Amino acid sequence: MIRHLIMLDFYAMKPLTKFMFPFLLVPIILGVVADLGMSIMVTLTFIVFMLNVVFLITERSNFNKLYGILPIKKSANVLSRYLFSLIVIFTTAIISFVLFIILSVITKGTVNLEYGIQFLAISVFVAILFISIQYPFYFKLEYTKASIMSILPYIVCFAIGIPLINYLMGNQEFYQKIIRIIRYFQSNMTIFVLCVLGLSFLFIVASYLLSKKIQKKEF
Repeated sequence: MIRHLIMLDFYAMKPLTKFMFPFLLVPIILGVVADLGMSIMVTLTFIVFMLNVVFLITERSNFNKLYGILPIKKSANVLSRYLFSLIVIFTTAIISFVLFIILSVITKGTVNLEYGIQFLAISVFVAILFISIQYPFYFKLEYTKASIMSILPYIVCFAIGIPLINYLMGNQEFYQKIIRIIRYFQSNMTIFVLCVLGLSFLFIVASYLLSKKIQKKEF
């Protein structure tokens, strides 16, 4: 049944594909003009926005009523949406990495795989972090309210986080510690990727459990 629900989400996302392929021009241009790694980051950030729109499509299509008549547990809908999102994110990650390699060969004649893997790991983490924060709102509230509420954590984060980071980075001792950490991960790529994947797993599991607990009761 989970597989059928995932396929239903793919069906809901199908109308959005006409926007996805033309959008690939944006990361290609940014990758060539600004930084090759940006082609990965922008592509994955965009796909997160598309995944959020799936909630709007399913809400307007009254999928909740369909879920209500199917012999499934309420939590199955939540699990299938998370699994669907992870499939889309990791598929997009592969596509964006291939795009990075192609752009690297065309523009520089060589491929810096280590640099690409770093950007890929960070971009996947950011994408998973975004859906981990946003999805509980979408499962609890209507799309319009959820889209507003899901922005608030980022506003708070930027309002508090940026001044705090600027303040801390002004402390030379703290600054040197951060530099040492960055250099350590740069020289230990495997540990860096494992840490990023581990954090991503923790965020997505915590988000799923929260969504499962607070989801709307209509179906």
